[in-house]
Amino acid sequence: MNNEVDKTSQIIDLIHGAKSIAIVPSKIAGVDAFASALGLFHMLREENKNVTIVYPGSRPEEFGDLKDVDITSNVTGRELLVSVDYSGTDASKVHYSTENNVLYLTVAPISKDFDLARVMPVVRGFNFDTIITIGAQMPEDFGQTYSELYEDFAKSDILNLDNTERNQRFGTINIIDSNVNSLSLLVLEKSLRWNLRVNEKAAEALLRGITSRKGI
Repeated sequence: MNNEVDKTSQIIDLIHGAKSIAIVPSKIAGVDAFASALGLFHMLREENKNVTIVYPGSRPEEFGDLKDVDITSNVTGRELLVSVDYSGTDASKVHYSTENNVLYLTVAPISKDFDLARVMPVVRGFNFDTIITIGAQMPEDFGQTYSELYEDFAKSDILNLDNTERNQRFGTINIIDSNVNSLSLLVLEKSLRWNLRVNEKAAEALLRGITSRKGI
């Protein structure tokens, strides 16, 4: 019992301190795992967490409009952001042009001694510090996704959720309960202990996962 209480406290602290969360449901576990991830996404988003569902390929056909859900199948892509601090200058015009795949950004007018250190290029992309896996017995079950997130898996805190004793307990924290026949039900039961609020969207997703297991 004390072990369960300790894990609950650890998970609450983990969620509270997380800056960027990836929820990775197993495709092998089908609709139930995806629904679990979706329900957890909505609960974490309500806590104002930066959270993304990482799911390769097509989403289950049972789920239609997910415009308000951050889902990606590509975590290797990055974007280049260039910021120019022109405060304190007379600059009033900003425009850009492209030529032969080269981008030209023009800010004018500025003085001839403008400090180029005020031009800052930054490469942005996914950099997860917390990964929540759902329905995978081992990280390799995620296939290409695991390869793409290998460095993140190595350096991140991993919350491993599953309902089969075949799970290899690869997480930093492992919540394995083979007495629960649905991953969605597992997420529902545990999330209440983690002080997460099951809002309407989360409840709808989890119910869909639970009923998928029962064949309703």
